[in-house]
Amino acid sequence: MIKGNVVLMLLFITMLSTVSATETTIGTKQSDTCIDLIQTCADCTYVNFTSYTMPNGTRVIVEWASTKVGTSFTYNSCNITSQLGIWFVDGHGDIGGTDTIFSYTYDVTPTGNPTPEGMPMFQMGVIIIIFGVSCFFLYLSSAMGEPAFKIFFLVVSLVFLMATMITAYMVSMDGNVVAATNSTTLGLITVLGMILFIIFAYILIRQTINALDMFKIKRGLGWGDMGGGNVGGYNTRRAY
Repeated sequence: MIKGNVVLMLLFITMLSTVSATETTIGTKQSDTCIDLIQTCADCTYVNFTSYTMPNGTRVIVEWASTKVGTSFTYNSCNITSQLGIWFVDGHGDIGGTDTIFSYTYDVTPTGNPTPEGMPMFQMGVIIIIFGVSCFFLYLSSAMGEPAFKIFFLVVSLVFLMATMITAYMVSMDGNVVAATNSTTLGLITVLGMILFIIFAYILIRQTINALDMFKIKRGLGWGDMGGGNVGGYNTRRAY
């Protein structure tokens, strides 16, 4: 029984070691900048970096000899932050006289700052709320009978629509959506976004025309000057 417990404990320790090794990271780096690949070893005479794997899965084999200062080994490179996402680095060194391999990761973002846990979901919620507010103001514009209020809510709706687009762009860049999404899916999302924008813009234009027509009615212009007898839901013949 004791022997079995010892075996289970050893397996547990091995699993912890494996998890620790896979989660080793040197933090978050800014895109398109030079960074230091580092490793620490007390009794190594050399540490070389042998390969790196890009976020898109491309692996590049190298043999970079690092510079030793005390117990730290450093190699500076300027071509390993070109893509947004998680990068993998492999290397080896003579720990205790035995050539031993190591591996770690680092995350590349546009700003060099890490994304807080749960932030993507929060940002998506903010985008949905802003777009919902835009739709709500557009609905209020269509429901208003007073031209001034109709135009006001149209302008506010347009402002919130632009805020939605700008926020979505910022979130996609900071959240590495471009790096994590293949070209086909990204193209479909782009086309869908353009279609929704065109539909929304068409509704805004129609509402603007209706608001201007209502304003003409309020000013007492004849229906013949507006090209029709029923504009914006009002019978212009009855406006007098």
